[in-house]
Amino acid sequence: MRRYIHAYGYGYLLLLPVVLYIVAFQFYPLIETVRLSLFDYSLLASGPMSFTGLDNYLALLTEDRAFWRIFQNSLLWVLGSTALQFLIAIPAALVLFSKIKWRGLWRGLMMVPWVSPVVVIGIIWKWIYDGHYGLLNHYMSELKLIQENIIWLGHEYWVWPALLLTSAWKGFPYITLMLLSGLTGLSKDMIEAAHVDGANAWQRFTQIILPLLKPIIYVTGLVSIVASWTKFEMIWALTGGGPGYATSILPTYLYTHSFVYFDLGKGSAIATLSMLLVLVIVVLYVRLFGRNLD
Repeated sequence: MRRYIHAYGYGYLLLLPVVLYIVAFQFYPLIETVRLSLFDYSLLASGPMSFTGLDNYLALLTEDRAFWRIFQNSLLWVLGSTALQFLIAIPAALVLFSKIKWRGLWRGLMMVPWVSPVVVIGIIWKWIYDGHYGLLNHYMSELKLIQENIIWLGHEYWVWPALLLTSAWKGFPYITLMLLSGLTGLSKDMIEAAHVDGANAWQRFTQIILPLLKPIIYVTGLVSIVASWTKFEMIWALTGGGPGYATSILPTYLYTHSFVYFDLGKGSAIATLSMLLVLVIVVLYVRLFGRNLD
């Protein structure tokens, strides 16, 4: 034991603050959330909380008419915003990797949306989407694309494209940065050899660059999915989950039940279900895209 402590004790001592932090601020809240989900616990109720077992879960899954719509909204939010971010980030990374003038400046400006606070970005885009004085309506009217103003954040059809566009604008710099790091590490000799052999730009991208970037795309996509699932500030700042529950996702539904209605039992059940659902999505993602990365 003395030898073991002498060999590894200092390393464990250095890890101790991190372990204590994870236990105190990660594991304990997680276990407490699962425990509270088994109780009827409302801060507005006069009596003590009572054990109800799985009643909160059954009520959400079978009686709550809004739950499954909100679950669909969550999938749309996560998968839609992640796909749109990649759609913007891949060409952006290729452009910023090429030898363009003032490349360093453009790379720096590209990071502005990512490092800006989410709430500030949400307020700015809310002004842009304003149905009466917003810049989007103004310029689309000037270009004769619309005849009358659109209430972007209150329209049943246009509200989700508006939200996904904002989320993509906020999140694509992170993916672009990761792809840029991958492009920097690629062998230029292989790409130049393909060019000498007659491969055009599209063939070099699809047959050489993209396969070599698969590990980075895989990890970045996984991080983006988890981050999009747990982040709801953008939706809360733009629509508050409305109108009604039209743009609510599970985190906003959790926030509403826990900190608006003060129903901590049902809010904890929503949080637990949300955790399980994102775990299922991650497992499916790993099974589908985690193979043949080498």
